Amino acid sequence: MSDSDENVKMVVDGEGNVLLERINSVTESRELELRGPSGGLVTTLYDFPRQWFLIAQDRGFHLLGPRSDSDPTRVLHVMTPNGTLIPKSVDLDRVTDVIPRGGQGTLLLRAYRPSEGRWRIDALTLDREGELSADPLFIASGAGPNPPGAHVASSQVDSALVFFDSSETHNASQWSARWFRPGGTAVGPPFVVVERMPRGSYFRMEPLQNGGLGLRSGDAWVGRFNPFHKELRLAPPWLAVQPKFRVSPIRQGRGYGLVSSTSDDDCRSYMVVHARSGERCGFVSVPAVEPPCRSSRLWLTGDGTLVQFASLGGEFGAYFLRWWTGLLK
Repeated sequence: MSDSDENVKMVVDGEGNVLLERINSVTESRELELRGPSGGLVTTLYDFPRQWFLIAQDRGFHLLGPRSDSDPTRVLHVMTPNGTLIPKSVDLDRVTDVIPRGGQGTLLLRAYRPSEGRWRIDALTLDREGELSADPLFIASGAGPNPPGAHVASSQVDSALVFFDSSETHNASQWSARWFRPGGTAVGPPFVVVERMPRGSYFRMEPLQNGGLGLRSGDAWVGRFNPFHKELRLAPPWLAVQPKFRVSPIRQGRGYGLVSSTSDDDCRSYMVVHARSGERCGFVSVPAVEPPCRSSRLWLTGDGTLVQFASLGGEFGAYFLRWWTGLLK
């Protein structure tokens, strides 16, 4: 969805357009800045409400945030590649998680209390234009004073998985999941994935090839799911031994790019290329950004363009951008 440091949040769409939200931590002013695939400035919006989510599409972006600084009502905007902002009227109250839908829309999750002592989880599917493509889809419900922690993930347009805390007290000791078809139906009943976990455990899911999803806890790969299967299988050995890398499908699904995660003041970025089988078959190293660089990150777009972003620090979130168009097409 997005990556950020203290002052800058950034996403890249499928064509290499870059959307940045820059925050001045001293004056609390902000800018929303759109740049084209060649780096040229398209538009800058000043004092636009700070957004909770920036969601990249194949062309353009979805933005989810408050109506204004004084009105926290959740509002969705569609931003076109030429910088036009189009507000949408879809009801996004109680949305707790948001992910892109393969560049063709957005998936949203609602975990809420429909009545006293009850909780419910629904999934919503938006198309590229930011419109609901179907009624909210029921995922799970139960008794309890608070909604559970819940996350959604997808690696292909026609399948997605909701992963939620199903322990009776929502203390994150038991986690369950349920598959669904976005904009369609739930597939099978919810199933338990993890019976017992230490309190405070944190999970996240990452897209893999062929509709698969990897499950991580901290930096460790816990396992992987195949589409619509209930078994949590072992993560591939080549992936499990590289826990601190972010994974991106490349070359139209023919391989993976494992992007290095850099710490503060480390401005070296590189990518390890693996075939779909897991065999290592390449290495991409990009030039380091000169000081005062604080950190550097890489993004892969749907057309194989590699984008490097480096934070230069400062009160207004100064940054450096560089593109390699179609490098991994």
